[in-house]
Amino acid sequence: MAYSAIPVTVLTGYLGAGKTTILNGILGAPRGARRYGVVVNEFGEIGVDGELIVGADEAVVELANGCLCCSVRGDLIGALETLLARDAGLDAILIETTGLADPAPIAATFLLDDDLSDHIRLDGVVCVVDAVHLAESIEGDPAVAAQIAFADLLLLTKADVASPSQRTEAEGIARALNAAAPLVHVTRGAVDPQALFDLRGFDLRGPRNRFVAAPAAVEPSRHQVSSLALTTDRELDPDRFMSWMQTLIRRSGGDILRSKGVVALSGENRRFVFHGVQTMLEGDVQEPWPIGDERRSRLVFIGRNLDEAALRDGFAACLAPEDGSSASEGRSAAAA
Repeated sequence: MAYSAIPVTVLTGYLGAGKTTILNGILGAPRGARRYGVVVNEFGEIGVDGELIVGADEAVVELANGCLCCSVRGDLIGALETLLARDAGLDAILIETTGLADPAPIAATFLLDDDLSDHIRLDGVVCVVDAVHLAESIEGDPAVAAQIAFADLLLLTKADVASPSQRTEAEGIARALNAAAPLVHVTRGAVDPQALFDLRGFDLRGPRNRFVAAPAAVEPSRHQVSSLALTTDRELDPDRFMSWMQTLIRRSGGDILRSKGVVALSGENRRFVFHGVQTMLEGDVQEPWPIGDERRSRLVFIGRNLDEAALRDGFAACLAPEDGSSASEGRSAAAA
């Protein structure tokens, strides 16, 4: 993936959470010579969101009568190509999704299209969380939980008008679904534009500690979406680990919204870093483990109805033998 490519931020959140207000706040804030491209997704036969976007100098493309997570994914690619053709000097692109969208297939679009990734890169997913109506909306639509769990940054809106109990409940729900993402309170859509950029949520060379921040200990989610962190001080056998991940993604990728990790492989002095979106998985060895740094493997899975016991058992089966031999060496010895 080209790191000179234009970064893309996906702005998601349920209906009425305040996405357009935040987008307008970003476009209306002083930003010097920075230029943004904007893609607005409208669900309905008559598009109105594009007309609500301020900043006539911005390049705005509106997708109508569809959801980015399904039938108009091809239109999303077309819209991005239109932005690039219209203005090659964009500093960043913002995609505001419909409140009904599942962010995982949207993110997968960037991993699926190699030609597109030469020019743009997915920087992160920002979820707008409604402090007043979250408890009600999340019970009525499972997409809300998926949006929160998938995000790299959470923006809690209407916290100034929510009652103390509503605000506490909304924060608790958000933290139970996504303990790793920063949670920022937003009043009347006012947010520092820089907070939405340089998230590096899909950057294999991103900051190590932020890349796999382990979820805090929380009560199991009532909304079918949860996070599971797996760690070990033991090295992992590369053959076993790669085989396990490939099988896991093939069988359960539809339920695993995101997967990411930093892994210490036996026989390799470099860190193996990976991230995945549903059935799409990308990984590579990065810089060597720092001298004196603990070679600790850390994996995070975010998904629906995760089988925690099976994931823990599969992970444990990837541990390298204590004698330092690899699984392939063991099979060769047995065959001999």
